[in-house]
Amino acid sequence: MQTQNTPNPFPPRVRKVGVICPAGRPDSARLELGLARMRACGVEPVLCPLPEERPRYFADTDGGRAAALNTFLADPEIDAIIAARGGFGCARLLDAIDFELAKRRQVPLIGYSDVTVLHAAFYGKGISTGFSGPVVAVDLARPAESGADRGALEFTVDSLRRAWTPGQKVTVPPGTRLDVLKPGRIAAPVFPATLSVLVSLLGTPHMPDLSGTVLVLEDVNEAAYRIDRYLTQLEQAGVLAGAAGLVFASFKGGEDAEWLPDLFAEFAAKIDGPVAAGLPYGHCFPMVTVPVGRTCQFVCGDRTVERLAW
Repeated sequence: MQTQNTPNPFPPRVRKVGVICPAGRPDSARLELGLARMRACGVEPVLCPLPEERPRYFADTDGGRAAALNTFLADPEIDAIIAARGGFGCARLLDAIDFELAKRRQVPLIGYSDVTVLHAAFYGKGISTGFSGPVVAVDLARPAESGADRGALEFTVDSLRRAWTPGQKVTVPPGTRLDVLKPGRIAAPVFPATLSVLVSLLGTPHMPDLSGTVLVLEDVNEAAYRIDRYLTQLEQAGVLAGAAGLVFASFKGGEDAEWLPDLFAEFAAKIDGPVAAGLPYGHCFPMVTVPVGRTCQFVCGDRTVERLAW
């Protein structure tokens, strides 16, 4: 188990980090590797309690998972909160979260996939301190035996580290490029999301107003027709019409992927601002971390993305 020489994904002010399991239960070996890597960086991870009995596909009961999040929100020694993994279950916690406490403390919350639900609910309550980035028992527990594996892990960790400082120009791994689908220039809050999870909030009181945001969308193992369905639903709900810009990120593992470029180009035409595709964010590795709600500088020329920074 390699834990040495991993860059610290947290700034010096972050010393103690609460580790929550708001959805599925993490693999114990991968969880321990991720926690060990955090400790090797000089960060003290505090894992939420997990029951011996696993309730269905959840890490704990709804009440237990919500209580763990609220406990970390209330603890003045906790500098940040990071999810162990995604899965499903965050939506079942929303009515039990102490949002007033979260708004007072403004503790950064880190995670992606199903954690999109928490980012969306927090954003709707005026909390914009989160990061859609790596989780402990998946991304921080990746193998690092080969040079390529180490490079991917270091890029992922470094992207989270850089994201703490506003105004950073987004870097992508060597050999990766963003494609311009629609030129334009905008400065607006950025909102990253797993597409299918975001759509699941439509019609609920926890769906935030995303008007005027740059949407960064990703998903995994979704066929092209399902991605079309989700985007169509966002369009019909008025979400896309209100977007200031759009970035299509990683969409891997789904059937009929050859249709995605045409699909993305079609929906790009519905956005008033700039649109690009190809950002390695979400269910991919290495991955870029995207801050939630921070002002994004997004400039697309006719052929190249001239600036993407947040």
